[in-house]
Amino acid sequence: MKSNQSLEIIWAIPCFNEEIAIGDVIARIKASCPSARIIVFDNGSTDGTIVVARAAGAEIRKEVSRGKGNVVRRIFRDCNSDVVIMIDGDNTNDVEAWASLVEPISTGAADMVIGCRLDQSEDGAFRPMHHAGNLILGLLMRGFFKLPVRDVLSGYRAFSRRMYKTMPVEASGFEIETEMTLKAVEMKWSVSEVPTRYACRPAGSHSKLRTFHDGLIIGFAIFRVLKDSKPFTFFGAIALINFVFASAAWNTDATVAAAFFAFAGIMSGATGVVLNAVSQRAKELMQILAMRE
Repeated sequence: MKSNQSLEIIWAIPCFNEEIAIGDVIARIKASCPSARIIVFDNGSTDGTIVVARAAGAEIRKEVSRGKGNVVRRIFRDCNSDVVIMIDGDNTNDVEAWASLVEPISTGAADMVIGCRLDQSEDGAFRPMHHAGNLILGLLMRGFFKLPVRDVLSGYRAFSRRMYKTMPVEASGFEIETEMTLKAVEMKWSVSEVPTRYACRPAGSHSKLRTFHDGLIIGFAIFRVLKDSKPFTFFGAIALINFVFASAAWNTDATVAAAFFAFAGIMSGATGVVLNAVSQRAKELMQILAMRE
């Protein structure tokens, strides 16, 4: 167990066209956490992001595959420190709260700590639809997955080495935060959340989020993770629906349709049983890998 001061910390900053804000983010990190390395992972910026970041004293890595999920995979692959703190490059997150995120990791109480923005946000920091979507998503996640956090979409997170080196993430875009959170719960890693301030973007900078487009992608990510992590529940629900249809068809003397739905229900239920066994074995293997890290 190490103290915050003795931990090797890397600040990883995913960036795309954040010329206006990135210099201030780096300056705040250097002032608050001077011993840490700062790496900007640029995702094809066409403005002066790289020039400003390098001048401010950050290391630069370039990820050519577009999408935040691809950048996060690069962060996990390239970093090798006790703790990785991932923070957005738009200067909206509470840099100075970093010790609160790292403390549960340094004591072994958590493997991932999320900076929750919901209770201490400036007026206008969240777009109304984004804030409502985040709250709804949190409710769904707590209902389906017993998720211990509220701000599922927060990009301000700290990770232990054993977690970021063994977490299998597949998302390519902004759904990456949802997937990381769900995978952590699925793999039984310890996750906690600390309140942090959330500020408005600096004047002249613009969010890369697309409300409906990214919302649909996040919805599909939840659908995929539910199918992969809880196949018995997922396919069991499909089986139940098919049996309901089969019963309705039988009562109307549509015997062919009834037979079709009954067969589909049996196949769905069997698929759920088989995939559930496969899923449990995969989780066991991932947990063994995490214990070796």
